[in-house]
Amino acid sequence: MEEEFPDANIELEGNVNGRFADVLLTFPEPRSPYGEGIAVEAQYMNKGKDIEGVTEHYFEHSYSVAWLEEDDFTTHDVDLSGILTLWPNALPDRREMAGYSDVIQSLWKETTPPVELEVPIPGEYWASFDKSGEWITIAERDVKVRGSIRIVKSPTDEITFGASKATRSGGESLQVQAQPGDPDHLREFAEEVESVAFGDARPAPEKCEPEWHDLATAWLTGTDNVVVWLSATLPSPTSDVVLQLGKKNKLTGSSDRISMKMRPYAVDSLHEIADLLERAFAVEHGTTVLK
Repeated sequence: MEEEFPDANIELEGNVNGRFADVLLTFPEPRSPYGEGIAVEAQYMNKGKDIEGVTEHYFEHSYSVAWLEEDDFTTHDVDLSGILTLWPNALPDRREMAGYSDVIQSLWKETTPPVELEVPIPGEYWASFDKSGEWITIAERDVKVRGSIRIVKSPTDEITFGASKATRSGGESLQVQAQPGDPDHLREFAEEVESVAFGDARPAPEKCEPEWHDLATAWLTGTDNVVVWLSATLPSPTSDVVLQLGKKNKLTGSSDRISMKMRPYAVDSLHEIADLLERAFAVEHGTTVLK
């Protein structure tokens, strides 16, 4: 940070209105898009920290925030690519009108109830995009700060389910062909993960395997030659939950996988992806009505 921002003041345990950041960088004058400065929080021992609440605290006091995890420290240089900048994150929600003039508030008030219109989407919908030969992201949801699961349409018009994460070398991703039955598999997996990984059914540390204890596994449909799975595991009895997407070619025996730490909100993300994947298949076959 000293190399990146040589004119800023940097201190350990810097105070931002009663909350102490692990490292606090403050600019001589507010700077776009960071605001007054950058608060850095290293997530390691305190697994119960209210990340959303702490982030909102820094935003309210005009500071950007960077959340660092253990894997951000594996080399000499710390990965600061995931800074949550004050702008545009600090823009108030439309429903939060405090501080705006009466004229602006009156313009924002809804004078009529919202209207919902059902629009049938035919299979030719995809043809309206001139993206032949490209990968088209249909939907994406976060499972951690810099990791996500997503639905993508391949250049050969196959709907795929995959995972991706940011790394120091640019990023990793893995896509597998999705099938119409996979949304149900994802929902069942999400419900099991919510219980055994983040709920009361999580096993006590002494009942876990010392390394890579399996919590839940979903076998997705795959293809005739490819086996696909999604699993939630514990690298050690007290570690964070790791989500893994993997596939194995039955003919060659080769396998690929991608792993990333899961946050509790990943359960909601899995449910959303399951709904969107189901909708994508319905849209593809021209059998759905979207609101």
